[in-house]
Amino acid sequence: DAHPAMFTEELARDHILSWSNVGDVVLDPMCGSGTTLKMAKVLGRRYIGMEISQKYMDLATRRLEQTNPPLFVLEPEQMTIEAT
Repeated sequence: DAHPAMFTEELARDHILSWSNVGDVVLDPMCGSGTTLKMAKVLGRRYIGMEISQKYMDLATRRLEQTNPPLFVLEPEQMTIEAT
């Protein structure tokens, strides 16, 4: 039942982090299984997805419903690493 050409979550995450900020809108005009939308949600972005196939739209919707947004979202530059 999965989409035949699913992106990896890491690929979607890296592009979202590279090209948007928290609160921005991510548009995926061919959202397929919803990986980009899911990662947008996880990363604190708003999202719009379009899909011609009802089967894949249902799959994307299920994936989004199973994904909880984070309480706090930090961009990589806001994260600090402390040496121990």
